[in-house]
Amino acid sequence: MISIEATTAHLRAAVPWLAHTSLGLDQVPIGIDVHTGEPFCFDPFTAYQKGIVTDPVMIVLGAKGSGKSTLIKSLGVRLAAVGHLIRHIDPKGETEPLARFFGTKPIQPGDVVVNPFDGLDMGDRARMAGALCSAALRRPLTPIEQIAATAGAGTEMALTLEGFAEQISQPSSLLSPVQISDRDVRDLAAGLAVLARSSLGSMLFGESTVDIDATAQYLSVDLAGHDDQTMSVLMVAVTGWITGLWAGADRTRPKVVLLDEFWRLLGDRATAEWAKYAFKMSRDHGTSYVAVLQHLGDLRSVDTDTRAIALGLLADAETRVVYRQPPDQAAALGELLGFSTEEIDTVQRLTPGRALWKVGGRSFVVDHLLTDIERPLIDTNQAMGGRQ
Repeated sequence: MISIEATTAHLRAAVPWLAHTSLGLDQVPIGIDVHTGEPFCFDPFTAYQKGIVTDPVMIVLGAKGSGKSTLIKSLGVRLAAVGHLIRHIDPKGETEPLARFFGTKPIQPGDVVVNPFDGLDMGDRARMAGALCSAALRRPLTPIEQIAATAGAGTEMALTLEGFAEQISQPSSLLSPVQISDRDVRDLAAGLAVLARSSLGSMLFGESTVDIDATAQYLSVDLAGHDDQTMSVLMVAVTGWITGLWAGADRTRPKVVLLDEFWRLLGDRATAEWAKYAFKMSRDHGTSYVAVLQHLGDLRSVDTDTRAIALGLLADAETRVVYRQPPDQAAALGELLGFSTEEIDTVQRLTPGRALWKVGGRSFVVDHLLTDIERPLIDTNQAMGGRQ
C-alpha cells in the first residue's frame, strides 16, 4: 500500500468525494449521493442565496440516452412544486405530457405568432435585432449593419419584426450617429425580406397572437420539425420573447428557462452573444437558465471567435451536471472546464441516470431518482417500452 500525506483541501482536489462536504440544501430533491448514500438536493436560487454559487445558471452535458433530458424535465416539475415559474424551450417536441400535467398545452410557432420584441427594453431589442439579423444572413453583421439594426430597434413605441424590417428598408429615416445608405443595408433588407416570406414569417412577423398568463406555473414552446437554420432563429426569438414575458410577472419570483439542445444557440457569433448576455443578466432578471447539450464537441464546427464566446459562457457557469461522456469528450472537460483527472475518469464510467455534479467547486456523483408520478410524464423511452 502506498501511503500519502495531504491536507483535506489537497485530497478534495485530487479525489473530491473522499473529503466530502454536503451542500447543506434541503429543498428540491434530485436523488442519492452515491458516495454517502444521503439525499442530494439542489435549487439554483437557494444555492445562490447561500453563497455556494455566484450565479443561477446550470449547464447539463451528456451523451444520448444518458439521462440529461429526463433530468431537466424532472427539474421542471420539482422546481415548479416549490413555486418557481418554468419556461421550457423544446426543440424535440417532448413536452406535451408535461404541459398537460400543468393544465396547459405547448405553444407552437406557426399556429401562433410570437413577436420576439414583446416586452423588451430598447437595449434588449437592439441585441435581439442583431442576433436575428445575423442568424437570418448566416454571417456576422458588418459594423454599419449593426448600427442600422440598433437604430431600427431603437424606438420607444411597440415594435414588431415586420415594423423593424420596414425601418431597415428606409435607412435614411433611421436615427443614427452615421449616415446609412441603401447600399449599406442592401443585404440586411434582403435577408429580412427572405425571412418574411419563409416559414418563419408566419411565426415571427406581426403582433403576438398567443395570449398567456405571465404567472402560469409551466409553459413550453414546441419547436420540433424545423431545420437547423430555422431552429436557431426560432430559439433566439423565443428566448427573447420569454424574457419579455417576465415584465408581466412578479419580479421577485424565481424563474427558470430550460433550454434543450442549447448548442443551436452557439452556432454563430451573434446568437452566442445573445446567449452570453442572457446568462449575464440572469441575476438581474431573477432567472436561472438550464442549458443542455451533448458534449463540447457540439462546438467543433463553429469559427474561432464564436467558439471562444461559447466556451467562456460554459466555463463561467458554476453548476455543471455531466452525464456519461466518451473518452475524447471527457478529456476536453479537463482542458476547457478544469476537471481533475479523477473526474474525467469518472464521467467515462457513469451509467444512465448517474451524473457528476460540480457545484461551486465541489463535486458529487448523484443517482437521479424519478417518482412514479413523474415517470410517465418525462420518460423519453416510452415508445421502447420504458427503461428501468
